[in-house]
Amino acid sequence: MKIHRRQCAYWLASLLAVAAIGATQAAGAGRSSARERLDERSGITVLTDSEPIVFARTETRYSRSQRDYIYLGPVEANRQGTRDYYLWVGVGTTLDRGYLAPTTETPATLVLEVRGEFMELTLESWSEREPSLDRVRLYKTSVQLTNQLAARVTLDQLKLIAGESLQSVRVADQEGNTKAYFRWEDAPAWPGFLAAAEGNGG
Repeated sequence: MKIHRRQCAYWLASLLAVAAIGATQAAGAGRSSARERLDERSGITVLTDSEPIVFARTETRYSRSQRDYIYLGPVEANRQGTRDYYLWVGVGTTLDRGYLAPTTETPATLVLEVRGEFMELTLESWSEREPSLDRVRLYKTSVQLTNQLAARVTLDQLKLIAGESLQSVRVADQEGNTKAYFRWEDAPAWPGFLAAAEGNGG
């Protein structure tokens, strides 16, 4: 009887281990997929990755657990073969800004360090940059967004950014005040999007 119980425990442990591996692989597969859909209102086909890269900033003088967040995700807008590329920037916070903490200005510039050099990208409101796609939800985020911005880029620039394994980014407002945000999770940057964009002839 004791042997039987040990065998059951062994098989149960093995089954749980296999299930955990399967769940991890499924999560990884989900992260590596791209999302492509036609916006029927504008006739534009929109390609994004399944997940943006997440960066966070903690201001301990206001809270040790609440943070500001920056999300980065690639976007391809395909107008019947004419493709435009953007780096989408979602800005969100869990801080009670305006009450617990002061409000912040909308970022005007995103600064990335790529191959030892600084890449400065001018940010505009997504709804102004692509007004025909202002109703399209590009990325789901765990934090409610206060701003959705975008920088016009090339596919080659998106490849460079994805290959850099960025650990931090900086944003600057119109007055030149800068803030640093740090990588919240280590995950591959946009593999699904890059594979799909190249497959589309980008």
